[in-house]
Amino acid sequence: MSQIKKKTTLQDVANAAGVSIATVSRAINNKESVKEGTYDKIVQAIYALGYDAVVRHESHLILILLPDIDNPFYSEVIRGISAATGRQGYQEIIVRTGAHPLTLTFIEDMIEKTHADGVITLDPIPSAETIAQIEIHTPLIQCAEYNEESPTSYVSIDDVAASRAVVDYILSKGKRRIAMINGPLKYKYARKRQQGFIEGLQEAGITPAQNLIVQVPEFSYDAAVSIATQLLSMQERPDAIFAASDVFAVAAIKAAKRLGIAIPKDLGIIGFDNTNISVMSEPALTTVKQPQYQLGFLACEMLIEQMHSDNFAPRQIMLDAEIIIRESL
Repeated sequence: MSQIKKKTTLQDVANAAGVSIATVSRAINNKESVKEGTYDKIVQAIYALGYDAVVRHESHLILILLPDIDNPFYSEVIRGISAATGRQGYQEIIVRTGAHPLTLTFIEDMIEKTHADGVITLDPIPSAETIAQIEIHTPLIQCAEYNEESPTSYVSIDDVAASRAVVDYILSKGKRRIAMINGPLKYKYARKRQQGFIEGLQEAGITPAQNLIVQVPEFSYDAAVSIATQLLSMQERPDAIFAASDVFAVAAIKAAKRLGIAIPKDLGIIGFDNTNISVMSEPALTTVKQPQYQLGFLACEMLIEQMHSDNFAPRQIMLDAEIIIRESL
């Protein structure tokens, strides 16, 4: 009986040439990125093993996976990425992932279509195995959102600590019945901010009321207005709202105005992100400032470093956030 020949993998080529998978990938995609002697060894291994390699030249394009173009949080992150790509001679291509599940097939298809040299994802990739498979051939950095089970590099903030600080600040203003308007729990930011919110209340000896913690099913201002209206129409309505984004907070302000509730006297509201709408709202919004520009800039710098390094060590960078006090609380 004849045996079925096992398909040669990138790892087989790397083992035969005595180099890393990343080096083989760079040699295939961009000959000039590896030393001539190393390149020759890799080519010899490819021919000897019969590896099917499709050679493409470096495109100087970076693929950005963006979940939602309507969220103002991302505009400043993209500005940071653009500053880094421009400085390093790269350009970015933005793909709105929307409702597409971030499967291996989808992401690899986007990489193939755009000929990207690397990927920055602001949308959480749910499978650590998917991330590992992508990184075999294409460098990837997670920005803001990240998969907690993956060792892959990311740049983000400590959402738990920031949310605990928000609760402490709200309590310092004499508010006790605090609601939270949160985003979908598929996102790390939503899970972590809710965790910090609950921990902050518990630390203060307050039992979190489950009916005061609500999720907006998608990033929608109108949906947030509806949810805030329901919260504020309760017989025992909250005296403060912590919104997981500025958009949700501004929606809560609109709902409160419709119901004739005075801000901040009868209802304190605090948002998250410090986007432009926080200073344009009436009253001006107290919010948590994320370093969006730095998130994007550092993520892109780290990606380009990874793309040009034989021995890049994954790094997890947490940036600080701070409360910006304005008129709403």
